[in-house]
Amino acid sequence: MDAQPQTLKDLQVSIKEIDALRLSKNLTDSEREALDLTAVALRDSERKAIAIMQKQWIKDIEEQTATISAQARTIRARVTKMNKTSKILDQIESAIKTAVKIIAAIAKW
Repeated sequence: MDAQPQTLKDLQVSIKEIDALRLSKNLTDSEREALDLTAVALRDSERKAIAIMQKQWIKDIEEQTATISAQARTIRARVTKMNKTSKILDQIESAIKTAVKIIAAIAKW
């Protein structure tokens, strides 16, 4: 993907050069027409290069989003599992407290 931005930069440099040449007053009609056609072709190539880059960026973002979604599912599953463990521990704690109260009540008799 590194070649694509360089190609885009090269196209943009070429467009600037062609535009500068097109401003010359010493051009014949055929030279001006050739430069105009070249400018149009370069701008078309620039648009295509940008479109290709955008598609690649979208693809990269979609892949990253899929990875993040998978990680989020894993985290949610782990949190759910941890919550179950926490609830079990809360129930055990409650049972132990109840048992201690019963033992304390029996000890008072």
